[in-house]
Amino acid sequence: MLERQREDDLNRFEAAGRRRDIQDCYLLTGSSDERLKIRVADAGEYERLHRSVLSKLPGVSRIQSGFTIRSGVGR
Repeated sequence: MLERQREDDLNRFEAAGRRRDIQDCYLLTGSSDERLKIRVADAGEYERLHRSVLSKLPGVSRIQSGFTIRSGVGR
């Protein structure tokens, strides 16, 4: 969740998100403002990324994470 959704705030957030750790960034409607797609090897790597990158992105007021359990289901 972002603190504000003004154009300059969104631009700063998205510019900071353009790094190798973050694969995709989506601007959403509804209860979440942005969704980031990241790939990590394990929970320890996610914790490092959360502490050193995600929690320091400009304008972030709340982080809600979810994890893929298995890919390719339903193919």
